[in-house]
Amino acid sequence: MGKLRPGHFVEAGLWLALAAVLYIYSFDFDQSIEIYKYGAVAWPRAILLLIVIAAVGQLLYHWKSGDEATSGTIGAATDDGSEEAAIESGHSSIQWYVSTFVLLTLPFAYMRLPEWIVQMFSLGEGALTSTKLICAALVIALYVFMMRRNHVGGMLALPILFASMLEDMGFYATAPFFIIGVMFLMGERRPKWMVIITALILGILLFLFVSLLYVGLPTGNIHPFYDFGNWVVTLLQ
Repeated sequence: MGKLRPGHFVEAGLWLALAAVLYIYSFDFDQSIEIYKYGAVAWPRAILLLIVIAAVGQLLYHWKSGDEATSGTIGAATDDGSEEAAIESGHSSIQWYVSTFVLLTLPFAYMRLPEWIVQMFSLGEGALTSTKLICAALVIALYVFMMRRNHVGGMLALPILFASMLEDMGFYATAPFFIIGVMFLMGERRPKWMVIITALILGILLFLFVSLLYVGLPTGNIHPFYDFGNWVVTLLQ
């Protein structure tokens, strides 16, 4: 136990907590599929099992060997000062781990909070849409505020946030912001190239799935995102 640092426990705990939350959420789409006898949740749960095994395995490895065992494989990184840069940037601090955990929980907050609020205050069904829009705005604002100081956590949370809003907002309205967000987190700051690359990627995806393969991408179920998605599909087909 002497070779384990608090950061090792925090990192393993974050991965295990994420796996547990995703496993609980998997019951929402636990359905049988005619062409696959194991059902819709088999592969997602298999991936979660691999995450758990990797997290526990890494913790046991550090418990047995400590950080010194990895010095040979990352010697080059240590020599060029990247390890010191990571420490100075705060990527090994408890605060960074907490910030990353909060970023990863934001998508699940969006998926659950609106229904809880509607039930708690006994609001009507019509209030669910407006509640979702308000929660989406708050979650996105909090994500943008936090990811500016934690790009790694932002990169991990962005795909989950995109997926959590896909059903309500639709692919056509959310995909441009997802692509721009990825480029921003990867260091791109030139607006001209961000717009060009976003338009190019979207153009290829829409032509491939909508015009060529006639695959229905999520249009969303909240106005005006639903109207916008249907307009794009009608235009391309």
